Amino acid sequence: MNEIESSTFDELSIERLYEILRLRVEVFVVEQQCAYSEIDALDRGALHLWIDDQDGLASYVRVIEEGEHRRIGRVVTRPDARSQGLSRRLVEQVLSSTDGPWVLSAQSYLRNWYTDLGFTQNGPEFDEDGIPHVPMRLEAN
Repeated sequence: MNEIESSTFDELSIERLYEILRLRVEVFVVEQQCAYSEIDALDRGALHLWIDDQDGLASYVRVIEEGEHRRIGRVVTRPDARSQGLSRRLVEQVLSSTDGPWVLSAQSYLRNWYTDLGFTQNGPEFDEDGIPHVPMRLEAN
């Protein structure tokens, strides 16, 4: 099984940062046809976690400290690496290695996926860059 790796922004190599940004743009901007600024200032303060496979970066997530909670975001898996549980492994790693509570903005079609991980919807559905999302939260154990 492929290992989960993590680092702060300053620890990322240029090559790794490029792979992360490329994957996020390929999925969130190109595949989902959502024209928005994928590269934001939040990456600098985030913890970045990923899994590689034989073809390189397979799955990725970032975690941002926001005062009393941690925000999980940019959960993404390369199209040909999907349905292998990689994103689940990454989110479970975040939940077991960081302090909660945790919050996220889930694309609405993934609500049940996050519910299976223990999250509950804590607000109404909203539009973010043309894609329906729901706010979700998981209290610390």
